Amino acid sequence: MELNAAVIIEACRAGAEEAARLAPFLDDLDGWDGADCDTGTNAAATMAALAAAMDSLEPRAHLRVALEAGVETIIRRGIGHSGLALGALFEAWAGALADEHQVTSLAARRMLAASLTPVASSIDWSDALVEMLSGAVRELVDMGDTLPEVEDVFSRFSSQAQIGLIEATNESTGRIDPGGAFIALVLACIDAAMRDDAGILQSFTAMLADLAERHSRAPEAASPPPGRDFTVDIILEGTEDDLRGLLVRLGGLGARLSYVGRVDLFGMGEWRLHVDTSAPLAAHPTSGQVIRFQVSDARPDAQIGIDELADEGLSHRGVRLLQRRPMRRVERARVIACTRAPGLVEELARAGAVVFLNLNSSDAAGIVSAASSRTGVTLVAPCDEASAALVGTVASVLPAPAPGVPAILRAASSDDLGVLAVARACAPLFVPQPGGLAAAPTLARMLRDGAHDALSTWTTAQLPLDGDPEGIAEALAEAARGGGQSWRLLVSRDDDGPYTVATVRQLLSTRDASSSIDLETWDGGQSGPSLVAGCPL
Repeated sequence: MELNAAVIIEACRAGAEEAARLAPFLDDLDGWDGADCDTGTNAAATMAALAAAMDSLEPRAHLRVALEAGVETIIRRGIGHSGLALGALFEAWAGALADEHQVTSLAARRMLAASLTPVASSIDWSDALVEMLSGAVRELVDMGDTLPEVEDVFSRFSSQAQIGLIEATNESTGRIDPGGAFIALVLACIDAAMRDDAGILQSFTAMLADLAERHSRAPEAASPPPGRDFTVDIILEGTEDDLRGLLVRLGGLGARLSYVGRVDLFGMGEWRLHVDTSAPLAAHPTSGQVIRFQVSDARPDAQIGIDELADEGLSHRGVRLLQRRPMRRVERARVIACTRAPGLVEELARAGAVVFLNLNSSDAAGIVSAASSRTGVTLVAPCDEASAALVGTVASVLPAPAPGVPAILRAASSDDLGVLAVARACAPLFVPQPGGLAAAPTLARMLRDGAHDALSTWTTAQLPLDGDPEGIAEALAEAARGGGQSWRLLVSRDDDGPYTVATVRQLLSTRDASSSIDLETWDGGQSGPSLVAGCPL
């Protein structure tokens, strides 16, 4: 079969199906090494996005067209380091093809030889991936002047990558690199598409089972290592100088990062960065245009909820992958929090929400990507009319996971403190296994009720911009309509923070001098007025 767009289209379709079925297995491989047990979930979401994007391509188009479409999709909708690693692989291949009119055997060899040297991307490759891809490239070099058919070239590359995965498997611990397994899966899917041979995927599954069968301990999701408490995803548009400035700063923070991008003939580029750091706001770009700034707590979902063991093993294509009892997973509620207050980002992420700072009106793909969950239900808390409008647009086009259950539930929040109330109430919610789409109606009801109760409990008011004590007292009275016993204060960047906090404390103390003041304060940094919220509890 000619190596053109049709091959990548079919490979992505098959890859989406395979990755969805293998997701629990790849997640568990992540847990064998005490990581966060999410590689399989991220891989499945990335492949699903690629499969959807490829449907619009002309099958007879040049291979480079499909690869560039893949890079664009991963920039917008890829998830995790493994997703970006695949994007970098596609970007390297597309760059190596350059102006080749047809992908001959020689062109295919040059393309595959560039696998570890993308031009506009940089990946924190694992040792296993380096061994896999380096070994596969050496296999092509060792072919010498032999020019087999294109199908044979790619088949040898893919087979050697699988051998590299086997050789990279730790003999003492049995650890199989989950990112390497994902890339090997994609290569196998391309190989199967070129040869129209599903048996290649059957053999790949059997190989994974053979690697895993000698070790039977349960996975254990671990907390992130020191200095990497948060995961930050950034989409930056600008010049290469804008990117370099950001990379220098991230390097100074000691952050782990991968990025994939593309640069046009005029030197303007678009890059997606995936960053692990404990200082998320310090990772915010200071130049260029920020299309997305998304932050989440790096702790694994399984640390919130119940860790049990199920009795069944994991099987795929009739092959039992793991002869053990895998961890019974918990279906965490997916809550997206939109905010204009930089000072609330960490608080919202710690509550368990996926946080979008200054949600860009052009980034509907960000909401779609973040809303990916096993239950198919996501609650989004907008902070203003602009974010509410974008959420409404996204909600209108996503298919319902169950009859009468929308994929996107929109909370009635309209300010940053309302978003905080919703996130704290709803992000820790979960339903136990079996979960999945069957749990969508239950989880939707829990999220609706949780958001409604949170917003009914807390009343928010705006403080006067001029700091007038009388105006502050009126705002406190408005926020205390339900009976203010607990208080939250979000100070704007336009306000005199110390004066405002002191004034609010003094005015609250005059309301009830017999009790201590329960007041949480944040230096929000948002534009406009400061906000205060009261709760009777």
